Amino acid sequence: MTPKDPGPAYCLNPDCGRPIDRSVGSGRPRHYCNDICGRAYRRVREKHPTPDAVAHDLFALQVADELARGVEHLRGLTRTRQPLAALSLLRLVERDLEDLKAALVQQARDQREKNAEIARSLSLPPDQLTRKLSAEAVRRRMANRRQRPGGGPALPADPEPTAPAPVRIPRQRRPSAGPGATPFRAREPDRRPAGPAAVLARALSQLQRASAKPFRRLAEDTDISASYVSRVLSGERCPSWKITRALTLACGGDPAEIHPLWVTARGRAPSQRGSLHEALRGLHLAAARPATAEVGARSGLNPRAVTGMLDGSTLPAWEDVEELAHALGAEAPPLRPLWNAARAAAAGPPEPGPAHWPALRLPAEVPG
Repeated sequence: MTPKDPGPAYCLNPDCGRPIDRSVGSGRPRHYCNDICGRAYRRVREKHPTPDAVAHDLFALQVADELARGVEHLRGLTRTRQPLAALSLLRLVERDLEDLKAALVQQARDQREKNAEIARSLSLPPDQLTRKLSAEAVRRRMANRRQRPGGGPALPADPEPTAPAPVRIPRQRRPSAGPGATPFRAREPDRRPAGPAAVLARALSQLQRASAKPFRRLAEDTDISASYVSRVLSGERCPSWKITRALTLACGGDPAEIHPLWVTARGRAPSQRGSLHEALRGLHLAAARPATAEVGARSGLNPRAVTGMLDGSTLPAWEDVEELAHALGAEAPPLRPLWNAARAAAAGPPEPGPAHWPALRLPAEVPG
């Protein structure tokens, strides 16, 4: 059989463009006329991603975001004991996982990673990777996903508890301090606050998202490796204050809000010189800065009271601090030293009393 004429081909080096003779030789068709042009072509491709590579990056990010939302809904369905709805959603989540795997494989290929290295990361034989996750398979997945309504799985609204409702154990009510005292608000026992290290990681992650800086850009701005930045933001590492402050400033954050979170994440008690409202703003940041009305609905606090606690215009009762921290998904005990210091500062210096009076010298007894 006479092979088909491949037609004219030209060097892909933008500064060359000379024709390439593909009539001789075997193997892969050449894309450039010599090795010098080939190296120049690869340098240009690394600096300026192709439209296909950009599309692959966007596809991977879209799938990862939808997968995260799906897992969060799955967690809610599991918590509210809705197994049938959770199993239905699990099928969509599994499909998203396969889409994300294909997208990440194609991302690695766009970055010129070797096929053997990609296969080793997935613990697959190289031939199986080429067969199941080829570039054509990724294109098909992208096309099939675009055909879905909304580009991805339709996730249900936040699940509501169904009958029978989960059993809740009532907590002991605290006695009221008297007329006009704030009534006790029982917390939901199934909402567990995150530990200090997780809260710090969440706050730094929120700053990174708000700055829209990729890990590599943060690494350049702070002289830290991109892999370490990733571990810090994921909560795998608890960094030093120098690194924490550098990351905060690089993302446009306020170190005063992050410092109390860092101190407690390192297992220390926050300094009483710190500010209570700055620590509360740090917790608010770690919770993705929800609206005060939403925080009030979670905690039972008045939204104006929440605003006053965050901006420092009011000194709340300790029970309100507990409720706010709990509504923001954090532990309250680390805030107690800051609240004590704020209460002492608001009370002012102690009034003179017997303990502060100077010692009185009595006249010597006159002998009779």
